[in-house]
Amino acid sequence: MKKLTLLTGVAMVAGLLASLPQVSAQITLTQSDLPSVGFKVVIDSDGVTNPNPGVSNISSPQFWDFSNLKRQKSKVDTFLAPSTTQYGSVFPTANLCDSTYGGNGYNFFNIGSSQFTVVGAEEIVVAAGNNFQIEINLNPTFMQSALPATTTSNNIAAGVATGSQLFSKTFSLVVTGEKFSTTIQYRDTVDAYGTMKMPNGQTYDVLRQKHYETDYDSVSLDELSVWTFYERIITNKNQYDWYAKGVGYILAEEDMSVTFDTIKNVWWDTTAPAPSGINPISLKHNISVYPNPSDKQINFMMTGIKSDENVFVYDVAGREMDRVVMKNGNAALNTSIYANGLYLYNVTDASGNLVDHGKFMVQH
Repeated sequence: MKKLTLLTGVAMVAGLLASLPQVSAQITLTQSDLPSVGFKVVIDSDGVTNPNPGVSNISSPQFWDFSNLKRQKSKVDTFLAPSTTQYGSVFPTANLCDSTYGGNGYNFFNIGSSQFTVVGAEEIVVAAGNNFQIEINLNPTFMQSALPATTTSNNIAAGVATGSQLFSKTFSLVVTGEKFSTTIQYRDTVDAYGTMKMPNGQTYDVLRQKHYETDYDSVSLDELSVWTFYERIITNKNQYDWYAKGVGYILAEEDMSVTFDTIKNVWWDTTAPAPSGINPISLKHNISVYPNPSDKQINFMMTGIKSDENVFVYDVAGREMDRVVMKNGNAALNTSIYANGLYLYNVTDASGNLVDHGKFMVQH
């Protein structure tokens, strides 16, 4: 439930630092380091590279090298006020929600100075041409993180959250469906700290959170308006999360096996700002994107590059719309067939390393 898997949905700026590990300062995470209304993040994933997660150790700093990660998938997540959604009244204690673009639902949170909790989620899922409404309302709520979080707050969240999920669909006058009763057992600890080098070359001071979770889903079937127990499903979700000051989101995450000895997938925040005092990479490369907003064509012009860079364009759902190779620091894309709206771009070098990113509007 760390990332509510109920929902179908949840770029780095900066110049290069030396590749050697740096002395790390221990940090303390507060509410200001976590998402707030209006926050938006682009998240990339890599299921192949699998950087070493290191060991549990709060006595001395570690260095994590995630610089060789390569994007396989990308998605966009935005955080909203619950009152702006059609489900806000279902979760009256929530003061924040998020939605992955392209999905039809939201995760609902309550965030304050002492904790960050998951209240529940709601989504409309389309399957076989039918719409299924999925709702989970957690009581007690699921604690994402206790705040403030430091290496001395070792057990930052531990407990049991329960809730219910209801799948239903009406066919003429006959109602059929499944009912899921969910129990979530979890435990979080701040088990390590140090520095992490990201694919953009930036190095961040980080805290690592170790998350254990077991979900117990009891499934009942609706048989002529009588709910009958069918089966119990047990799912384990273990992961490492790395947090940095001022990022506003999880900097990186590794999805792990039950025994934490196998890496399943790696996610990282590609919109994390540069650490304090570091000039962003766009200043070094001096990229220009024009006209913005664009009607029929968008132009990219970059200085300070040594090779032919690649430009990838995505819609806000994270779907790749176009790609082009820059020649002598210049590239152009036809936007006449693009729908009006916001688009994101990544610029990578020949090795796939991110060297710049940004956004532009299309307006016909």
